[in-house]
Amino acid sequence: MGVSPKKSRVKMVLALTIMLIAVLAVAYFLVTYPRVLVDFIVAFTIGADVKRVEFEVPFLHDYVRVEVYVQSGNALWNAKILSGDKVLWNHVASQGGQTTYSSEWIKLSSGRYNFTFATAGLGSLEAKVKLTSKGGFW
Repeated sequence: MGVSPKKSRVKMVLALTIMLIAVLAVAYFLVTYPRVLVDFIVAFTIGADVKRVEFEVPFLHDYVRVEVYVQSGNALWNAKILSGDKVLWNHVASQGGQTTYSSEWIKLSSGRYNFTFATAGLGSLEAKVKLTSKGGFW
C-alpha cells in the first residue's frame, strides 16, 4: 500500500511549517541575545573628571545593565544614562578600594542614548565600565 499524494503533501507542508517556526525562533533568540554596547576603562586623577559615550540600544532589545568594576581609587563617582538632556537612570557611589557595581536591568526602548561617568572630589579612580543590552526573551 502506498502513501496517497494528498497525505504526502500534508506531511511536507507540516514539516516545512515546523522548520519555519524553528528558524524564526532561533533568529529571534540570536537577535535578542545579550550584547555589550559599551566597554571602556577610565583612569581619573585627583579632581573632577567626566567621560561621555554615546551608545545605541539595538532593535528588539528592551533592557540595559550598567556594570562598574573599580580596580583602585578613592572617589565619589556618578553614572548616568541620558536621552538628550533628560536623565533616564542615575547612580552615585562613594568608592574606596576595589569593588563591583551592577545595576538592575533598566528598561530602555531601541534608540540612541548618552552615558556619562564622572568623578568628584580629591581622590583618584581606575575602573572598567560596561553596558550590556538584552532582548525580551533573555
